[in-house]
This record gives sequence, structure tokens and C-alpha cells, in this order.
Amino acid sequence: MKTIKDFCINYYKKIDFLDLELIIASVLKKPREFVLAHPDYKISATHNSRLKTLIKRRRRHEPLAYILGRKEFYSLDFKVNKNVLIPRPETELLVDLVLKELKKNKLQVAGYGLQNIIIDVGTGSGNIIISLAYNMKHGTYNNINFYGTDISQKALLVAKYNAKKHKVDKHIYFFKSDLLKNKKLINNLTMQQCNNLIVLANLPYLSKEIYSPALKSVRKYEPKSALFSPQNGLGYYAKLLKQLNKLKNECSMLHVTCFMEISHEQKLKISKLIKSCFPASKIKFHKDLASKWRVCEVII
Repeated sequence: MKTIKDFCINYYKKIDFLDLELIIASVLKKPREFVLAHPDYKISATHNSRLKTLIKRRRRHEPLAYILGRKEFYSLDFKVNKNVLIPRPETELLVDLVLKELKKNKLQVAGYGLQNIIIDVGTGSGNIIISLAYNMKHGTYNNINFYGTDISQKALLVAKYNAKKHKVDKHIYFFKSDLLKNKKLINNLTMQQCNNLIVLANLPYLSKEIYSPALKSVRKYEPKSALFSPQNGLGYYAKLLKQLNKLKNECSMLHVTCFMEISHEQKLKISKLIKSCFPASKIKFHKDLASKWRVCEVII
């Protein structure tokens, strides 16, 4: 019967050692610390077979998150599968910016029955909107409703699972929608007398030039529909801005702040796109931890 040490010796040059430890921990249903502290732990025949299967998948460059079925984001554990994009650390900036905005009380409305709404467009696994709701559920924020939209029903099933897992499912409304096109969603915005709307969007933004040479683990396994976009990577954002323009025309008193994750080289192009739809808008860009332009903030 093989031990943890045996597996480590056999595979440490074939896949990343940390990945190997995490795979072993996942199969044994033990923390990684257990794997490190018990090298002589004997692995059963069932676990042995399972380990070989998962290691084989990783050697074929399948992302570790899909193999383990989970990914950490904003200190929370999220279920992921092939139907959703794997959450990236740089996307945590979107959550940071909204929480900062809320702490400044910009979205607080004193009475009058007015509502503040936060919508995560293209929610995928729900990692962004769930992280926000989770971090606010014990706060003092009033009159805020949370929404998540996605065109994929399979992705929404993952998002709903994650919302229930983190006990915020009663606070988030999920809609199957092509961005903001769902009529029931739009009716909710108007009927609830929404005063402030904050839109979060981590839509597909990779151009052909960036997507084509991407890592094999990205191109082969992650949904292309969640990564690639036409029009130099800005096709979906152009569509979203047009929908927001229509919404503003229907609700002229609506105050909209939109946060969009982008690729750093799109800064100038998205600025021109925004100004073509909203000439009077205010645009601000934020850098990620790698000092790259990552989020475009638009006040409409």
C-alpha cells in the first residue's frame, strides 16, 4: 500500500508540488497540513485510483480549480466547474471598490422608500455578488438589493449553489439574462423606485490577439464564451453600455455607477466607447496589485 511520501516521490517532477499536495489533501478529505505532517499515511486502493485519475488530468493542463471543484475568492470558498470562469485574484478589486463606495455612504438613502440596487452582470459562479452580500450582511447598509445575471442557466445553478452555501441566497436575486435585457429585471428596477444603481461587470474582454496565445489550460478548459469578445475585446461592454443608455432614458432620475474589469491596454479604447454613449459621464481607472489598469469606474 502506497503512502503519501510515495506519491510525492513518484510525481513531484511531473506536476507542480503544491498542486500535488492539494490533490492528495482533496482526495483524502484532509487539510494540506495533514499531508505535510503525515508522509507515512497509507493510501487505500480506492484513494490510490482516484489520485492517479486527478493527477493525470492535471498533467493534461486542466486547471486545478476544475479538478478540485472549488476556488477561493475574497477569502470564501466557491464551487466551480466547466460552466463557469475560474475566479481570478485581480477581480477582488471590484469587490474592494464597491465596499469602499458603500463605506462612504454614497449609496445610502434616508427613507422615502427608495432602493439601492447592486447588479453583477455575467455573474458566473456568483463570486463577486456573493462576496459583496456576505461582507455586508452584518453591516448597517439599508435598502440595498442584490442581483446577479447570466445568459447561461448552468452557470446560474452554480451561482445559486454558492449563494446558499454562504447563506446569502435569500438576499440575492438571480436572473437568466443577456446582460441587462431581462424584462422582469428591468421592471424590478423601475417598480422598486430604484434611486442608485451600481453595476459590476467582469464580462469577456479578451481580444483575439490576447486569447489566441493564452495558456493551454485557459483555451482548452475554460468556457471561451466567458473570455473572448469581439471588437477588440470590448463587444460585450459596448452592448452593456447601450442597455444602460436605454435604462437611463427610461429612468432619467436614476444615478448609475458602473465598474467594469478590463485588460490594461483597453484603457483608451473603452474611454472613447463610454464617451460615445455618455458624453457627460465621469471616468476613473483603478490599478490592480500588479499596477496594471484593471477596473474602469463610470459615473453616469
